[in-house]
Amino acid sequence: MTDNEYNSSGNEYRQSETSFPGFSEVDLEDYGGDGIDYSDWFKLDHGFDSDVEAITWAKSTAIKIGFELVISSHKNEGKKKLLRCARGERYRGSFTDSDSFVRKNTKTKACKCKFKIIVKLGKTAWFILTDPGISSTHNHALAVYPEGYRQMSGLSGEAKEIVRDMSAAQAKPCSIMAALKEKVPSDNPTIKQVYNYRETLRKSSFEGRDVVEQFYHMAQQNDYVHWTLAEEDTGVLTHIFMAHPDSVRLLRTYYWIIGMDSTYKTNKYKLPFFEIIGMTPCNKNFIIAYAIMKDETEGSYRWVLERLRCLIGEHIHPSAILTDRELGLMRPVSEVFPRSSHLLCTWHINKDVEDRVYRISGKNQEFAEIFKNSTWKKIIRAPSFDQYNIAVEHFRDRFKGFPGLIQYIEGTWLGHREKFVSCWTDLVLHFGNTTTCRVESAHAQLKQWLNSSTGALDTVWTNVDKVIQSQLIDIRKTLEDSRRTIGVHRRGFPFDKLSCRVSHYCLDLISKELRRMRELSTDVYDRCGCVVRSTHQIPCACELRAVVDSGITHHFH
Repeated sequence: MTDNEYNSSGNEYRQSETSFPGFSEVDLEDYGGDGIDYSDWFKLDHGFDSDVEAITWAKSTAIKIGFELVISSHKNEGKKKLLRCARGERYRGSFTDSDSFVRKNTKTKACKCKFKIIVKLGKTAWFILTDPGISSTHNHALAVYPEGYRQMSGLSGEAKEIVRDMSAAQAKPCSIMAALKEKVPSDNPTIKQVYNYRETLRKSSFEGRDVVEQFYHMAQQNDYVHWTLAEEDTGVLTHIFMAHPDSVRLLRTYYWIIGMDSTYKTNKYKLPFFEIIGMTPCNKNFIIAYAIMKDETEGSYRWVLERLRCLIGEHIHPSAILTDRELGLMRPVSEVFPRSSHLLCTWHINKDVEDRVYRISGKNQEFAEIFKNSTWKKIIRAPSFDQYNIAVEHFRDRFKGFPGLIQYIEGTWLGHREKFVSCWTDLVLHFGNTTTCRVESAHAQLKQWLNSSTGALDTVWTNVDKVIQSQLIDIRKTLEDSRRTIGVHRRGFPFDKLSCRVSHYCLDLISKELRRMRELSTDVYDRCGCVVRSTHQIPCACELRAVVDSGITHHFH
């Protein structure tokens, strides 16, 4: 150490009074150090008004060089502060026998770098003192890129506001990162910092509550209808049922069609997410309710359906409930909703039949496709009971050399024929819904908003709530459009009596039936079939012919 004295602003002191204890000329392990003495960067002929100003200047100077300074200790009642290189930490586990001691494969930036400076209070100002020599060099390479260094990269106030706003708008972290690079490039942010701040935002609303308590809090605060079920012995939450208050009102108005199905990879607990979907007259989906269940057993499904029954009311009976052939679900549907028609998804049935026939035929893809598109299609699309029986007999005769195929079709599917064969389903008011595609569409929309399959309960609730809000806005718009707008192709009879009174979707269906009426011409009364009258409760082609001929529109009501 030198004994040089210098004065500044009336302050006089000696560098020798600021010894760096423990500094000695010893050999250091080298991690790519350049051997340059950086003490001159920190020599000033003036002091600072406060220790904060001095430390801030020292840290910014270190960043310009390519390393970070951290406060190591406070001495002399805070009048002397020791700053060291951020890589000057001691090794953790330096004397651990790595062969006998098992630990995680972690990493450390510590390399015992000896670079240190002192911020010390003089008579009226704070000064920065250095010690030329080993304490002013680094035994490691300096930073090449700022990313990953806490003092060189991070989120400024402006960047945090961008993250907050874009997260609220359900932007993905990668999109947020792109916006930050454009708006605040000087921050040098990383994707991890974006994730970390999003997590900070999420937990800031907890106010001391844990995840389950926060989940309950949000549901109660937003007037959700909800039920939960927990194990008696452990108190572990096993079942959750949630319904938005506006969804409940929609359900009690438009209760005819209900679709339900489970989806997966929606939460960190790896529990099935059971979604219940309704349909408005404008052909829009809405989430009636959703459930998170511990399993897909018959008991779990019954608990959920009983909650749905309470939600609808005892005296309201949906006309059709659509599901897949989920064995644990089929009996509870028939028991909880005995007066509703239970329909099975024909799309899933066709896929299952094609796959099974493919395997039965020795992986003959052509055989499987021909069977599905000819023989099987004639069975499931039979317009009358007689034609259904003829199609089944033809199937048995043609494939009697494949007993496994006959056993599969009759044992697995034909026992449920009234749930998917046209001659039965055409008698049910289902508004054209013979598949669970609405539920699958809702699953896809949900996962677009979730962005992740590892969300906690509060995260799932928040994102599903945003999905519901988006659906409600769309539904209100389409309902209002049907009330106030008139199609340019629907200004004549019979639409002049219907526009602004029924939905555009209904008018589109009537238009299709009118085209069908013209195509059938004089045979309309014999070949109509009257399917849309029973499945949609709108006039079919033969009824439209009678209305057009008479000019009377009371048949439409």
